[in-house]
Amino acid sequence: MTLVLGGARSGKSAMAERLAGSGPVTYVATWAPGADDADMAARVALHRARRPSTWTTVETDDPTAAIVRAASGTVLVDSLTTWVAGAAGYEVGVATLCRALADHDGDVVLVSDEVGLGVHPSTEAGRRFRDALGLVNQAVAAVADDVVLVVAGHALGLDHPSRHVARDSRAPRVVKRADVAEITTLGAHRLRSGEGAAQALAFLTPFGGAAAPSPSALPWFPVVGAGMGLALGGIWWSAAQIWVPAVAAAVVVAADLVVTGMLHFDGLVDAADGLLPPLDRARRLEVMADPAAGAFGVGAAVVMVLLRWAALAALAPSAPLLSALWCASRLAMAGFTGAVPYARASGLATSFRQVGRRRAPIVGIVLGAVLVALTGGDAVVGVVALALAAAAVMTLAVRRIGGFTGDVLGAATIVGETVGLLAAAARW
Repeated sequence: MTLVLGGARSGKSAMAERLAGSGPVTYVATWAPGADDADMAARVALHRARRPSTWTTVETDDPTAAIVRAASGTVLVDSLTTWVAGAAGYEVGVATLCRALADHDGDVVLVSDEVGLGVHPSTEAGRRFRDALGLVNQAVAAVADDVVLVVAGHALGLDHPSRHVARDSRAPRVVKRADVAEITTLGAHRLRSGEGAAQALAFLTPFGGAAAPSPSALPWFPVVGAGMGLALGGIWWSAAQIWVPAVAAAVVVAADLVVTGMLHFDGLVDAADGLLPPLDRARRLEVMADPAAGAFGVGAAVVMVLLRWAALAALAPSAPLLSALWCASRLAMAGFTGAVPYARASGLATSFRQVGRRRAPIVGIVLGAVLVALTGGDAVVGVVALALAAAAVMTLAVRRIGGFTGDVLGAATIVGETVGLLAAAARW
C-alpha cells in the first residue's frame, strides 16, 4: 500500500499510475466533473487518455465501497482530496477506509494533495478543508507501507512511523519520526481511551463496527479478552443445562469462532504453514502472506479444535476460568509486541509495537489477577501453562522468521488458550 502525496501539478497522479503498473487495475475516480466545470473536465480527460486499456474505471464518491467490491488485485484511488472536498462538512469515514485498505487482498496506491504547506486559508471553509484533509492523510499514511512525496515530478520516500532502521548519522532525514499512527478519525489528534477500547473491540471481534487498529487499542486487548471469556462462559453454562458436556463443549468452541470472527484461527493456519515446514526465512514470510491454507495449517487448526473441545468437555462450566484464560492470552499478545521485534519491514501490526514499549496494559493485568483469584487453582495452572505455550510459539517464530507478525500473535493466542484449557482439565 502506497500513499502518494504532492501539491497541485506536482506529477503525483502520473507517479501513482506508474506505481500501479500496466496490468489489470481498478482505477477509483472520486470526482465526476459537472457540466459547467470545464477545467476539471479537461483534467479528467487527460487522466483517462493516460490509462491503459486493461484498467477498469469506477467513478464514485465512496472509495471504501469501491475497494471492498474490488476484492483483490491492484487498486488506484485518485484522489483522497476530491473525496474529502465532495463530502458534506468535509467529514468522511476515514477509519472505515483504513480498515478496507488493510483487508484488501492486493496492492493499493492512493493519491492525495499535501495542502498544509501553503498560506493560511482566508476562509473558514478553506481552513476546515485543509485540516480535514491533513488528518485523512495522516490516518492513511499510518496504515500504508510506503508514503511518497512528489515534488516537480520527483518522488521522495518519507519515513514511516513503524520503521526502526539504523541510519548513517550523516544521511539527511526527510521528516522526523512522529506517532501519526494514532490519528484515525477526523477532528482528533490523539485517540482517547474510549476510542482505544472501541478499536480493540472492533479489531478482535466482528462487533463494534469497522475500525483501523492503532496503538491506543492495544492496552484494551486483555479487557476485551476478559469480556469475550465471560460471554463464552455464560454460553457454556447455559448449554450445559440443556445438553451433555460433550455437546455443550462443542457449542462453546463454535461460539468462540463466532465471537472472534475466526481472526486468531486464521493466524494459526497461516503461521503453521509458514513456521512448521522446512523453508528459508523469506519463503516462510511469503507463505504466511498467502491467503491459501496448506496441509500444516489445516492440520494445526483441526488439532486445536479437537483439543479445545475435549478439554472443555472434561471441565465443569466456569465463566471466570474462560475469562481469565482469554484475558491472559490477549495480555500475552500485548506483551509480545513490546518485547519481540517485528518480522516484516512494514505491516498492519507495526502500530502495536509503538505502544507495547511505552505503556503496559495495566488494566488487563489487574483484571487478569482478579479473575485468577476468583477461579482458584485451575486458573492458576491454566494461566501458567498458557504463558509457557504462547512463549514457545513466539520463540519458534523468532528463531525462524526473526520476530512476530499478526499471524504469529493469532497462533500464540490459540495455542496458549488450548494448552491452558488442557492444563486446567488435567488430573493433577
